[in-house]
Amino acid sequence: MNKIEALLDRILSQRWVLHTIFWFSIVVIYVLFLGKQSENYFQTFILVLLLIPITMATTYFLNYRLIPDYLMKERFIKFIAYFLYTILASLFIEMMIIILLFIVLADSRIKNMNPASMDILFLLSALLMVVFLAGAIRLLGYWRKSRDNYQTLMKEKVETELRFLKSQLNPHFLFNTLNNLYYLSTQKSDKTPKAILALSEILDYVLHSGKTSLVPLQKEVEQMNNYIHLELLRYEGRVEVSITHEGDMSHWSLPPMTLLTLLENAFKHGVMPMVNQSWIKIKIVSAPASLSLLISNSCLGEGQPGRGIGLQNLRNQWQLLYGDKFTLVVQNELPNRFDVSLQLNK
Repeated sequence: MNKIEALLDRILSQRWVLHTIFWFSIVVIYVLFLGKQSENYFQTFILVLLLIPITMATTYFLNYRLIPDYLMKERFIKFIAYFLYTILASLFIEMMIIILLFIVLADSRIKNMNPASMDILFLLSALLMVVFLAGAIRLLGYWRKSRDNYQTLMKEKVETELRFLKSQLNPHFLFNTLNNLYYLSTQKSDKTPKAILALSEILDYVLHSGKTSLVPLQKEVEQMNNYIHLELLRYEGRVEVSITHEGDMSHWSLPPMTLLTLLENAFKHGVMPMVNQSWIKIKIVSAPASLSLLISNSCLGEGQPGRGIGLQNLRNQWQLLYGDKFTLVVQNELPNRFDVSLQLNK
Protein backbone atom coordinates (compact mmCIF):
# COMPACT_ATOMS: atom_id res chain seq x y z
CA MET A 1 0.00 0.00 0.00
CA ASN A 2 2.83 2.40 0.87
CA LYS A 3 4.49 1.68 -2.49
CA ILE A 4 1.26 2.49 -4.35
CA GLU A 5 0.86 5.76 -2.42
CA ALA A 6 4.48 6.68 -3.09
CA LEU A 7 4.01 5.94 -6.80
CA LEU A 8 0.88 8.12 -6.91
CA ASP A 9 2.68 10.94 -5.11
CA ARG A 10 5.58 10.69 -7.57
CA ILE A 11 3.21 10.79 -10.55
CA LEU A 12 1.17 13.71 -9.20
CA SER A 13 4.34 15.65 -8.44
CA GLN A 14 4.97 15.89 -12.20
CA ARG A 15 3.51 19.18 -13.43
CA TRP A 16 2.60 17.87 -16.87
CA VAL A 17 0.49 15.15 -15.28
CA LEU A 18 -1.52 17.71 -13.31
CA HIS A 19 -1.98 19.86 -16.40
CA THR A 20 -3.16 16.84 -18.41
CA ILE A 21 -5.66 15.89 -15.72
CA PHE A 22 -6.93 19.48 -15.54
CA TRP A 23 -7.57 19.87 -19.26
CA PHE A 24 -8.98 16.37 -19.63
CA SER A 25 -11.43 17.15 -16.82
CA ILE A 26 -12.43 20.43 -18.51
CA VAL A 27 -13.14 18.65 -21.81
CA VAL A 28 -15.17 15.89 -20.11
CA ILE A 29 -17.23 18.35 -18.04
CA TYR A 30 -17.99 20.58 -21.01
CA VAL A 31 -18.91 17.69 -23.31
CA LEU A 32 -21.27 16.18 -20.72
CA PHE A 33 -22.85 19.47 -19.71
CA LEU A 34 -23.16 21.13 -23.13
CA GLY A 35 -23.89 17.85 -24.90
CA LYS A 36 -26.89 17.30 -22.64
CA GLN A 37 -28.07 20.80 -23.51
CA SER A 38 -27.89 20.22 -27.28
CA GLU A 39 -28.66 16.49 -27.05
CA ASN A 40 -25.69 15.79 -29.34
CA TYR A 41 -22.58 14.68 -27.46
CA PHE A 42 -20.56 13.90 -30.59
CA GLN A 43 -21.09 17.36 -32.03
CA THR A 44 -20.22 18.96 -28.69
CA PHE A 45 -17.07 16.87 -28.40
CA ILE A 46 -15.88 17.94 -31.88
CA LEU A 47 -16.60 21.60 -31.20
CA VAL A 48 -14.94 21.62 -27.78
CA LEU A 49 -11.97 19.74 -29.22
CA LEU A 50 -11.56 22.43 -31.90
CA LEU A 51 -11.83 25.35 -29.46
CA ILE A 52 -9.93 24.03 -26.43
CA PRO A 53 -6.44 24.58 -27.97
CA ILE A 54 -7.21 28.32 -28.24
CA THR A 55 -8.33 28.36 -24.61
CA MET A 56 -5.18 26.51 -23.56
CA ALA A 57 -2.93 28.93 -25.45
CA THR A 58 -4.73 31.91 -23.89
CA THR A 59 -4.47 30.39 -20.42
CA TYR A 60 -0.75 29.64 -20.62
CA PHE A 61 0.00 33.04 -22.14
CA LEU A 62 -1.85 34.68 -19.25
CA ASN A 63 -0.28 32.54 -16.53
CA TYR A 64 3.30 32.37 -17.75
CA ARG A 65 3.70 35.71 -19.52
CA LEU A 66 1.22 38.39 -18.52
CA ILE A 67 0.87 37.63 -14.80
CA PRO A 68 4.59 37.18 -13.94
CA ASP A 69 5.97 39.85 -16.29
CA TYR A 70 3.36 42.55 -15.84
CA LEU A 71 0.88 41.99 -13.00
CA MET A 72 3.41 40.73 -10.42
CA LYS A 73 5.81 43.53 -11.36
CA GLU A 74 3.05 46.11 -10.84
CA ARG A 75 2.93 47.16 -14.48
CA PHE A 76 -0.85 47.32 -14.25
CA ILE A 77 -1.69 49.46 -17.27
CA LYS A 78 0.25 47.23 -19.66
CA PHE A 79 -1.22 44.13 -18.01
CA ILE A 80 -4.79 45.33 -18.50
CA ALA A 81 -4.12 46.34 -22.11
CA TYR A 82 -2.39 43.07 -23.06
CA PHE A 83 -4.98 41.04 -21.16
CA LEU A 84 -7.85 42.65 -23.08
CA TYR A 85 -6.01 42.19 -26.38
CA THR A 86 -5.42 38.53 -25.56
CA ILE A 87 -9.05 37.84 -24.63
CA LEU A 88 -10.38 39.62 -27.72
CA ALA A 89 -7.92 37.80 -29.98
CA SER A 90 -8.91 34.48 -28.40
CA LEU A 91 -12.62 35.14 -28.93
CA PHE A 92 -11.99 36.28 -32.50
CA ILE A 93 -10.07 33.11 -33.39
CA GLU A 94 -12.71 30.90 -31.76
CA MET A 95 -15.47 32.70 -33.68
CA MET A 96 -13.55 32.19 -36.93
CA ILE A 97 -13.28 28.46 -36.16
CA ILE A 98 -17.02 28.27 -35.51
CA ILE A 99 -17.83 30.16 -38.73
CA LEU A 100 -15.55 27.87 -40.74
CA LEU A 101 -17.23 24.89 -39.12
CA PHE A 102 -20.63 26.22 -40.23
CA ILE A 103 -19.33 26.62 -43.79
CA VAL A 104 -17.80 23.14 -43.89
CA LEU A 105 -20.93 21.49 -42.49
CA ALA A 106 -23.16 23.43 -44.89
CA ASP A 107 -21.31 21.95 -47.87
CA SER A 108 -20.97 18.45 -46.42
CA ARG A 109 -23.32 15.55 -46.02
CA ILE A 110 -22.43 14.87 -42.39
CA LYS A 111 -25.58 14.02 -40.52
CA ASN A 112 -26.41 14.95 -36.95
CA MET A 113 -24.02 17.92 -37.05
CA ASN A 114 -25.78 21.23 -36.59
CA PRO A 115 -23.78 23.84 -34.60
CA ALA A 116 -26.81 26.11 -34.66
CA SER A 117 -28.44 23.79 -32.15
CA MET A 118 -25.88 24.87 -29.55
CA ASP A 119 -25.71 28.12 -27.60
CA ILE A 120 -22.43 29.37 -29.08
CA LEU A 121 -22.21 32.43 -26.82
CA PHE A 122 -22.68 30.22 -23.78
CA LEU A 123 -19.92 27.90 -25.03
CA LEU A 124 -17.51 30.78 -25.57
CA SER A 125 -18.32 32.19 -22.14
CA ALA A 126 -17.75 28.80 -20.56
CA LEU A 127 -14.37 28.46 -22.27
CA LEU A 128 -13.48 31.98 -21.15
CA MET A 129 -14.28 31.04 -17.56
CA VAL A 130 -11.55 28.41 -17.77
CA VAL A 131 -9.03 31.15 -18.49
CA PHE A 132 -10.16 33.12 -15.43
CA LEU A 133 -10.18 29.98 -13.28
CA ALA A 134 -6.63 29.04 -14.27
CA GLY A 135 -5.51 32.64 -13.71
CA ALA A 136 -7.05 32.61 -10.23
CA ILE A 137 -5.25 29.36 -9.42
CA ARG A 138 -1.99 30.92 -10.61
CA LEU A 139 -2.51 34.02 -8.47
CA LEU A 140 -3.33 31.81 -5.49
CA GLY A 141 -0.01 30.04 -6.02
CA TYR A 142 1.81 33.39 -6.08
CA TRP A 143 0.02 34.44 -2.89
CA ARG A 144 1.03 31.25 -1.10
CA LYS A 145 4.60 31.61 -2.30
CA SER A 146 4.68 35.23 -1.13
CA ARG A 147 3.33 34.19 2.26
CA ASP A 148 5.92 31.43 2.60
CA ASN A 149 8.70 33.82 1.54
CA TYR A 150 7.56 36.34 4.12
CA GLN A 151 7.59 33.72 6.87
CA THR A 152 11.04 32.56 5.78
CA LEU A 153 12.23 36.17 5.69
CA MET A 154 11.05 36.78 9.23
CA LYS A 155 12.78 33.60 10.35
CA GLU A 156 16.04 34.62 8.66
CA LYS A 157 15.70 38.09 10.16
CA VAL A 158 15.28 36.76 13.68
CA GLU A 159 18.19 34.33 13.22
CA THR A 160 20.42 37.18 12.01
CA GLU A 161 19.55 39.35 14.99
CA LEU A 162 19.99 36.51 17.47
CA ARG A 163 23.28 35.49 15.87
CA PHE A 164 24.54 39.07 16.09
CA LEU A 165 23.54 39.31 19.74
CA LYS A 166 25.29 36.02 20.53
CA SER A 167 28.47 36.64 18.53
CA GLN A 168 29.12 40.30 19.24
CA LEU A 169 26.85 41.69 21.95
CA ASN A 170 27.84 38.87 24.26
CA PRO A 171 29.26 39.09 27.79
CA HIS A 172 32.83 39.11 26.44
CA PHE A 173 32.11 42.06 24.14
CA LEU A 174 30.19 43.90 26.84
CA PHE A 175 32.90 43.18 29.41
CA ASN A 176 35.63 44.65 27.19
CA THR A 177 33.47 47.65 26.36
CA LEU A 178 32.54 48.30 29.97
CA ASN A 179 36.15 47.79 31.01
CA ASN A 180 37.22 50.44 28.51
CA LEU A 181 34.43 52.72 29.72
CA TYR A 182 35.61 52.27 33.28
CA TYR A 183 39.17 53.13 32.27
CA LEU A 184 37.95 56.24 30.42
CA SER A 185 35.92 57.32 33.44
CA THR A 186 38.91 56.97 35.81
CA GLN A 187 40.92 59.12 33.42
CA LYS A 188 38.03 61.58 33.28
CA SER A 189 38.20 61.31 29.51
CA ASP A 190 35.88 63.35 27.34
CA LYS A 191 35.20 60.16 25.34
CA THR A 192 33.27 58.54 28.19
CA PRO A 193 29.80 60.06 27.55
CA LYS A 194 30.05 59.39 23.79
CA ALA A 195 31.06 55.78 24.39
CA ILE A 196 28.18 55.19 26.80
CA LEU A 197 25.75 56.79 24.37
CA ALA A 198 27.09 54.66 21.48
CA LEU A 199 26.65 51.46 23.51
CA SER A 200 23.10 52.35 24.57
CA GLU A 201 22.09 53.31 21.03
CA ILE A 202 23.41 50.16 19.42
CA LEU A 203 21.76 47.96 22.06
CA ASP A 204 18.46 49.76 21.54
CA TYR A 205 18.81 49.49 17.75
CA VAL A 206 19.51 45.75 17.79
CA LEU A 207 16.64 45.05 20.16
CA HIS A 208 14.04 47.16 18.36
CA SER A 209 15.03 47.07 14.67
CA GLY A 210 13.25 43.72 14.28
CA LYS A 211 9.91 45.54 14.35
CA THR A 212 10.46 46.84 10.80
CA SER A 213 11.54 45.10 7.62
CA LEU A 214 13.49 48.12 6.33
CA VAL A 215 15.32 51.01 7.98
CA PRO A 216 16.73 54.19 6.43
CA LEU A 217 20.30 53.85 5.22
CA GLN A 218 21.30 56.86 7.30
CA LYS A 219 20.11 55.02 10.43
CA GLU A 220 22.23 52.00 9.50
CA VAL A 221 25.25 54.29 9.00
CA GLU A 222 24.70 55.87 12.42
CA GLN A 223 24.68 52.48 14.13
CA MET A 224 27.69 51.44 12.06
CA ASN A 225 29.58 54.45 13.43
CA ASN A 226 28.52 53.56 16.98
CA TYR A 227 29.70 50.00 16.45
CA ILE A 228 33.04 51.17 15.04
CA HIS A 229 33.48 53.55 17.99
CA LEU A 230 33.04 50.70 20.47
CA GLU A 231 35.32 48.34 18.54
CA LEU A 232 38.07 50.99 18.38
CA LEU A 233 37.93 51.17 22.16
CA ARG A 234 38.25 47.41 22.25
CA TYR A 235 41.27 47.21 19.96
CA GLU A 236 42.98 50.32 21.38
CA GLY A 237 44.24 51.81 18.13
CA ARG A 238 45.35 48.51 16.56
CA VAL A 239 42.92 48.95 13.67
CA GLU A 240 42.39 51.86 11.32
CA VAL A 241 38.89 52.36 9.93
CA SER A 242 38.11 54.67 7.01
CA ILE A 243 34.63 55.48 5.73
CA THR A 244 33.76 57.20 2.47
CA HIS A 245 30.31 57.78 1.02
CA GLU A 246 29.17 59.37 -2.20
CA GLY A 247 25.75 60.59 -3.24
CA ASP A 248 22.48 61.17 -1.41
CA MET A 249 21.64 58.38 1.04
CA SER A 250 18.27 59.77 2.14
CA HIS A 251 16.19 57.87 -0.46
CA TRP A 252 17.57 54.41 0.33
CA SER A 253 16.42 51.87 2.92
CA LEU A 254 17.96 48.54 3.87
CA PRO A 255 17.08 45.49 5.94
CA PRO A 256 18.21 46.18 9.52
CA MET A 257 21.64 44.88 10.60
CA THR A 258 23.02 44.85 7.04
CA LEU A 259 26.05 47.07 7.70
CA LEU A 260 26.53 45.68 11.20
CA THR A 261 26.66 42.15 9.79
CA LEU A 262 29.29 43.13 7.22
CA LEU A 263 31.31 44.99 9.86
CA GLU A 264 31.10 42.11 12.29
CA ASN A 265 32.47 39.80 9.61
CA ALA A 266 35.38 42.21 9.00
CA PHE A 267 36.27 42.59 12.69
CA LYS A 268 35.72 38.97 13.71
CA HIS A 269 37.48 37.20 10.83
CA GLY A 270 39.85 39.92 9.64
CA VAL A 271 40.98 42.10 12.53
CA MET A 272 40.66 39.79 15.54
CA PRO A 273 43.14 37.07 14.41
CA MET A 274 45.82 39.64 13.54
CA VAL A 275 48.40 40.87 16.05
CA ASN A 276 49.85 43.65 13.90
CA GLN A 277 48.24 46.83 12.66
CA SER A 278 45.10 46.12 10.60
CA TRP A 279 42.63 48.14 8.59
CA ILE A 280 39.01 48.26 7.42
CA LYS A 281 37.76 50.37 4.53
CA ILE A 282 34.08 51.10 4.00
CA LYS A 283 32.74 52.72 0.83
CA ILE A 284 29.11 53.61 0.22
CA VAL A 285 28.08 54.89 -3.20
CA SER A 286 24.48 56.07 -3.57
CA ALA A 287 23.25 56.71 -7.11
CA PRO A 288 19.68 57.40 -8.31
CA ALA A 289 19.28 53.85 -9.63
CA SER A 290 21.75 51.80 -7.55
CA LEU A 291 23.36 51.52 -4.15
CA SER A 292 26.84 50.00 -3.70
CA LEU A 293 28.42 48.89 -0.41
CA LEU A 294 32.03 47.77 -0.29
CA ILE A 295 33.64 46.49 2.91
CA SER A 296 37.37 45.68 2.64
CA ASN A 297 39.62 44.55 5.46
CA SER A 298 43.11 43.22 6.05
CA CYS A 299 43.46 39.57 6.95
CA LEU A 300 46.06 36.89 7.49
CA GLY A 301 47.93 35.44 4.52
CA GLU A 302 45.65 32.43 4.29
CA GLY A 303 42.60 34.66 4.03
CA GLN A 304 39.37 34.48 5.97
CA PRO A 305 36.10 32.58 5.64
CA GLY A 306 33.76 33.91 3.00
CA ARG A 307 30.81 31.58 3.63
CA GLY A 308 30.11 32.28 7.29
CA ILE A 309 26.60 32.08 8.69
CA GLY A 310 26.44 35.88 8.89
CA LEU A 311 27.02 36.46 5.19
CA GLN A 312 24.83 33.49 4.27
CA ASN A 313 21.92 34.78 6.37
CA LEU A 314 22.38 38.21 4.85
CA ARG A 315 22.33 36.74 1.33
CA ASN A 316 19.18 34.74 2.09
CA GLN A 317 17.43 37.76 3.57
CA TRP A 318 18.24 39.97 0.59
CA GLN A 319 17.26 37.20 -1.84
CA LEU A 320 13.81 37.04 -0.31
CA LEU A 321 13.41 40.83 -0.33
CA TYR A 322 14.97 41.81 -3.65
CA GLY A 323 15.23 38.68 -5.79
CA ASP A 324 17.55 39.32 -8.74
CA LYS A 325 17.83 43.07 -8.06
CA PHE A 326 20.95 42.69 -5.91
CA THR A 327 24.40 41.10 -6.09
CA LEU A 328 26.60 40.00 -3.21
CA VAL A 329 30.18 39.26 -4.23
CA VAL A 330 32.86 37.92 -1.89
CA GLN A 331 36.49 38.18 -3.03
CA ASN A 332 39.28 36.44 -1.16
CA GLU A 333 41.85 36.04 -3.91
CA LEU A 334 44.12 39.01 -3.11
CA PRO A 335 46.84 38.41 -0.50
CA ASN A 336 46.11 39.83 2.95
CA ARG A 337 42.83 41.38 1.75
CA PHE A 338 39.18 40.41 1.95
CA ASP A 339 36.37 42.21 0.07
CA VAL A 340 32.59 42.01 0.31
CA SER A 341 30.64 43.95 -2.33
CA LEU A 342 26.89 44.42 -2.07
CA GLN A 343 24.92 46.22 -4.80
CA LEU A 344 21.20 46.94 -4.98
CA ASN A 345 19.43 48.10 -8.16
CA LYS A 346 16.08 49.88 -8.21
